[in-house]
Amino acid sequence: MIIDGHSHVTLPIEEHIQLMDQVGIDKTILFSTTFHPELANNAQEVKEKMKYLNDLLAGKKGSMLEARKASIMELVNAIKQYPNRYIGFGAVPVGLSLNETKEYIEENIVRNNLAGVGEFSLGAGQAHLLEVIFEAAREYHKLPIWIHAFNPFTLKDIQETVSIANQFPEIPVILGHLGGTNWIETMDMVAETPNLYLDTSAFYSTFVLSTIINEIPEKCIFGVDMPYGDLELSKQAILKYAKTSDISKAVLGDNIAKILNI
Repeated sequence: MIIDGHSHVTLPIEEHIQLMDQVGIDKTILFSTTFHPELANNAQEVKEKMKYLNDLLAGKKGSMLEARKASIMELVNAIKQYPNRYIGFGAVPVGLSLNETKEYIEENIVRNNLAGVGEFSLGAGQAHLLEVIFEAAREYHKLPIWIHAFNPFTLKDIQETVSIANQFPEIPVILGHLGGTNWIETMDMVAETPNLYLDTSAFYSTFVLSTIINEIPEKCIFGVDMPYGDLELSKQAILKYAKTSDISKAVLGDNIAKILNI
């Protein structure tokens, strides 16, 4: 089974399913999104959508909490349309108290039968905010946690995240984008930490991708990050650079299937 371990709700939904069929993707782990850059027609519209997101994150436009809830409803509706193709991870706001976080997860993640929490995209120096997320996730069926580990996350942030993950060994933790430019250090930390995994989406170098998937294939999860990544090219990169079929099979689906008991 081939599973895209990380893509966002991409509109129209039907076209995403058709693309999955064309490329040979059995399932997608679908993440919520607060905006849709794929609907932009040109660079100016992309800039406008990115400005909206930045204003939302900065509290200048609307409520981030309400935006998160709305994005989860969109995610849930997509899964309901294609329950055999989609499995959901829902966004959870950081900075809430433990009780508030638990209430949010209960209402928006657990009640909607989502399989995990994330993506957590934090600024530099904010990794400590994840500790409350870990504590809440432990109380709700040891929910897997997906964390953006590229810019603006720094090596220090990744190290702090790994330190937190070590305190919660029962919780699977997926670090996104191979750790970005800190891939060597991140690869070594993931290799040494049983509950840590690496997502391959947004890899910036095929050399990096090849090195990591062949060094720790049992710890790597194929991801595309649609609409930012290309489904076919991402799959072909794994097939091209994996040294054996066992490695490509593990990365393209077996590893995430084991984590989520698919």
